[in-house]
Amino acid sequence: MKISDMLKMCLRNLWRRKGRTLLTVTGVVIGSCAVITMISLGIGMNKALDGMLATMGDLTAVSIYNYSYGGVEDDKPVLDDAAVEALGAIDHVSYIIPKMQVNSDMVTIASGKNDRYKMSWADIYGIDFSLMDKMGYSVEEGAFPNEAEYKNAVVFGNEMPYQFRDTKKKGQASYTWKQELPDGTFSKPFVEPVGETIMLYVNNTKKTDDEGNFLYGGRGYEYKMNGTTVLATDPNWETPYSIFIDIELAKEIINDYNRLNSVKNAKTPEYTQVKIIADDLENVAYVQEQVEAMGFTASSMAQIREEMQGYLGVIQLVLGSLAAISLLVAAISITNTMIMSIYERTKEIGIMKVLGCFISNIRLVFLMEAGLIGLLGGIMGTLISYGISAVMNMLGSGVVGSMLGIAAEDTQISIIPLWLVLLALIFSTIIGLISGFYPANRAVKISALEAIRNE
Repeated sequence: MKISDMLKMCLRNLWRRKGRTLLTVTGVVIGSCAVITMISLGIGMNKALDGMLATMGDLTAVSIYNYSYGGVEDDKPVLDDAAVEALGAIDHVSYIIPKMQVNSDMVTIASGKNDRYKMSWADIYGIDFSLMDKMGYSVEEGAFPNEAEYKNAVVFGNEMPYQFRDTKKKGQASYTWKQELPDGTFSKPFVEPVGETIMLYVNNTKKTDDEGNFLYGGRGYEYKMNGTTVLATDPNWETPYSIFIDIELAKEIINDYNRLNSVKNAKTPEYTQVKIIADDLENVAYVQEQVEAMGFTASSMAQIREEMQGYLGVIQLVLGSLAAISLLVAAISITNTMIMSIYERTKEIGIMKVLGCFISNIRLVFLMEAGLIGLLGGIMGTLISYGISAVMNMLGSGVVGSMLGIAAEDTQISIIPLWLVLLALIFSTIIGLISGFYPANRAVKISALEAIRNE
């Protein structure tokens, strides 16, 4: 028999018993729909998790922190230029972002005529300005400094201009606060830094004036800078309360401070943080392992992601197992349907044998019927799953997005990729074939003579 003839026979037999076929297919529909929906929920949760972690930091970044600010223990490696060079030599490292903090007690920041406006406090960081765009920062006012401006540029977080106080005023009048005005704009600070001259004075912490303020170190310890940029608030809130200067200038200021204040056993300035960017998310774990093998303590969002994915994997396994039970029930239903079909078609089987049909052809007819039941159930289950997925995304994306701090339009509770559809169709078809294997073997074992005599 030709394959096309057998296929026509299978379809005709299934159509002849429409009610039974529909009930059997329904079991497969429920099972495949449950499996697809559960797996799609797991995929959606993983994507939402990545979106949430992405708002907290770069998933390809490995961070090394040096909280000792130069006072590291003897058994810990030093986070200096040599260390950065060694870290950069690790395989799969795309680039490195070093950051050096200048303690706020080391400098005084001032602006205006006769330094009228002074900053009450500041988190000052030295960075490589050429990497600012790669850090994910964006500009609110001004522009990123160009190479010619690096040495004398000062970049402000958008809350820092409000930290300037007016030294000629007293009490609350000496400060200005960031307040939203009725027209949607914000109140103006004393100093709008873009284009302004900003003075950085190295403090002599051994000497203070009558008000307890540190005295400056003199002309050899002052830097005339230019305000170039106010940064927009970044998703991780790293920038709003920070000021950034050139990293080489930061080293110079720390050395000046140590020299001016006669700091004993002063060490070469060390980096406060080094962020290593891997070339791919899949290589983050390898990079982190290499960093830790060098003696540094490292952390990454990918590490947190892996741990959370482990928990999600367990949940997904439980949900998938529950869904698989319905497929098992569907498989039993297909087996029962095919056995009943054999009893009803015993005479037909006998005639096929008498006419010289091969045993393999008879077996294949019943296997094809069972496989078609599985395939039809898989197709219908997939279509229903798309509908369920659309409803869940429409009703629940806003709630989940707000819980995770992600925009609703970027949140999908359920995601059905093409590979999942193909997997569901193949799996449901295989379930049908497996369920039809026993009835098909039973059919070919029937005696031709007994089958013909059967009424």
